[in-house]
Amino acid sequence: MWTRWWGYLARWLIFGLAIHIFMPVDDGPQPWWQLKLMQAAVGLLFGLACALVFTLAENRFNTPRVQWKSWAIVVATWLLVKVVFVSTFAIIG
Repeated sequence: MWTRWWGYLARWLIFGLAIHIFMPVDDGPQPWWQLKLMQAAVGLLFGLACALVFTLAENRFNTPRVQWKSWAIVVATWLLVKVVFVSTFAIIG
């Protein structure tokens, strides 16, 4: 079931880190580097969650590895995990 896990994990972690690390930082009481470190941690957590969801979906719904299905699963994975992350952060505060 986890045949291509490491490749998927590496790609999703890089994607999550790149997306979150380049987000702007608001001025506040915390130092800039702490906020960037938090963004990096959230990005890695986001990438890990995406890798898990994508691997499970890819292995379940796209065993022949049809390219258009893989891209549809990528978009659906990103959207699902993003909604869960945004909702969680909205509830937490």
